Amino acid sequence: MEKGHTKQKSMASSSTVMKAENGQSSSSSSSSSKKRGRQATTILAPHQPKERSPLTIATLRLVREKAEKRGKRTSLAVSVRHFDNTDINYDWLLPGWVAEERYVPSGRKGLGRIYKYYYDPTGHMYYSKREVLFAWKKMNIICLDP
Repeated sequence: MEKGHTKQKSMASSSTVMKAENGQSSSSSSSSSKKRGRQATTILAPHQPKERSPLTIATLRLVREKAEKRGKRTSLAVSVRHFDNTDINYDWLLPGWVAEERYVPSGRKGLGRIYKYYYDPTGHMYYSKREVLFAWKKMNIICLDP
């Protein structure tokens, strides 16, 4: 029984030696890991700028103008990203239509909610993909089977 106890001690001392060789002390390594844990982690991948169609650019301009008229109502923590039909998750959108994702963090670390909105070329906002499809049916753009 005593041999197992000494084996654990030797393993602990070898890890301390390895840390000392790397220039770390046991107390600083735990505090540095805590500091690393407090760093902000990116939940959403950064949006890469890319070539957008003229219709998409016009729609985005309308959306931004309407947002400026309403005033700044969003928090600084909210991140907003725009997508068009060239993005893989939104390839079902028609040209000129834009999807907007707003990531709203909650009080707990790493948790939050993504709200999705859709804009037509006139700048009108829709709250779901279902609303967009019904609007297309109403405008006789597409035909939905029941």
